[in-house]
Amino acid sequence: MKESDEFLVLQKYFKNLGSQYNDSSGILLGPGDDAGLFSAKKNDLIFSTDVSNSGVHFPKDLAPDLIAYRACSVAASDIPACGGTLKWLSISLVTPSKNLYWLKQFAKGLNLFTKNYRVPIIGGDLVKGKECSVSVGVCGEVSRKEFLSRNGAKVGDSIYVSGKLGLAKLGLKIISSKKKKLSAKEKKYVKKFLQPKVHTLLGKNLRNIATSCIDISDGLLGDLGHICQQSKLGAKIDLDLLPYEGFYKDALTWGDDYELCFTVPRNRELKLNNLLKELKLKNFKIGEIIKEKGIRVVKDNKEIKLNRKSYNHFAS
Repeated sequence: MKESDEFLVLQKYFKNLGSQYNDSSGILLGPGDDAGLFSAKKNDLIFSTDVSNSGVHFPKDLAPDLIAYRACSVAASDIPACGGTLKWLSISLVTPSKNLYWLKQFAKGLNLFTKNYRVPIIGGDLVKGKECSVSVGVCGEVSRKEFLSRNGAKVGDSIYVSGKLGLAKLGLKIISSKKKKLSAKEKKYVKKFLQPKVHTLLGKNLRNIATSCIDISDGLLGDLGHICQQSKLGAKIDLDLLPYEGFYKDALTWGDDYELCFTVPRNRELKLNNLLKELKLKNFKIGEIIKEKGIRVVKDNKEIKLNRKSYNHFAS
C-alpha cells in the first residue's frame, strides 16, 4: 500500500473503528461514503467540536495513539456536561507524517477509545499538513427538557466537582521532564493528562438534579465563571473543601482535568447523594452560588485574592 494513497489508508486503518456499536448508536452508514448516515430516534441531538493542536494542547513528540485517545476524550467530555448520552464521533486529522506505522498507531488510539466508551466513529478526513492537528466532532442524545445548560444556576445552589483538580498539570510536568521510571502516583498524574475520564455515567444521571453543568477544560475559575456569567450570578468557593493535588492556584486556573462542575439546589442534594451511592461515584461540594457577581475564593472564612486567570485560547 502506498503511503501517499489517502483512500487506501482510510480504508485499511480507519473504516470500521467502533463499528460494532453502530446499531446502538443509530448509525446506518459509517465511513466510506461522502457522508455518514444515522437515525435520530426519540430524543434531540447535541453536537460539539474540539480541536487539539500539536505544541498547544499536547507535546509535539507525543505518541500518535496517545494523541488520538486524548483528542477523543477532551471532545467527548462536552456531551455528559450537557446531560447527554454519547452516540458517535467524527475525526479529522491533519498530520505532517505519511508514515504508515504512525497512522496505524493513531488508529490504535481511536480504537481503544471506541472500545472503552462503546461508541463508533461515523467518518472524518485525513490531510497532510505542517503540524499535527486533530478535530473531533461528537454527537450525543438528550431531550430538550433535560439538556443541562450553563444558565440555570440559582442563588443558594451548591457547587460540586466530580473529582480532584490539578492532577493533569502534574502529569504534563512529568511528561515534559522525560522521566523514565515513575511511581504509581506519577503514573496516575500522567494518565490524567493523557486519558482524562469522560463522565458519561454521571452526566446523564445529573438530568433533573443539576441546574447547570460544565466540564473543566480551561480551569475551574474560568469554567465556573461561564456558569456565573450566563446565569447572571456569582459564586463562592471554599478552598478548604476543594479537592486538589499540587499547587492550589493550578487547581483553580489550569484546567485539562475534564472533571464536571455542576450546581444543585439544596432540596435535591439528598437525591444526588443517593444517586452517587448507587453509582459508586464520588463528588465534592466546594461552594455555593451567590447573588453578587464574580467568583470569591475563601479559606478559613477569609477571601483570597488571585491575580491568575484560567486558560485563554487566544492569549499569546
